[in-house]
Amino acid sequence: MAPSLAGCVQEEDEITSFPMFSAIADNGELYDNQRMENQSYIVMFSAEWCNRPCYSTMHSMWNAQAELPVLVMSTDPAERAGGLTLEQWHESANAYDDDDNSTNNELTTYAFMKGDDVAILLEINTPGTMIFVNSNGEITDIHEGKLDDKDLILSYWANANK
Repeated sequence: MAPSLAGCVQEEDEITSFPMFSAIADNGELYDNQRMENQSYIVMFSAEWCNRPCYSTMHSMWNAQAELPVLVMSTDPAERAGGLTLEQWHESANAYDDDDNSTNNELTTYAFMKGDDVAILLEINTPGTMIFVNSNGEITDIHEGKLDDKDLILSYWANANK
């Protein structure tokens, strides 16, 4: 059963497991439920063509706490959505904050992959949806839309690590 996304955050009494997934990321590594077992992680549903709002959220998460385990899953099933490979998409996201040469985050721990099948299972239609998953594989929070509030990011992350 898919969680309801009517609001920005999942109801507290509604515990849903993150669905089964398996995807090869831009670094050539396989990510699946078994690999993520017994650890908390964040899934950001984005798309290769989702620039400013999605990239802004990625960098806000990095700035809130660097090196969080983030799986960036594309909701677009096209092989080269927006004309980009997964590697080019990751490079473009890295370069997002490079204009003023002040931060230059590389988002090194973020794995970019296809995830349109998972998005369908969770009824996610909007790039920019964040799902926080605890070490038991349960969804603890869902946030839809731009997320740039450091305290809220850290609150969601703390909730996933209870």
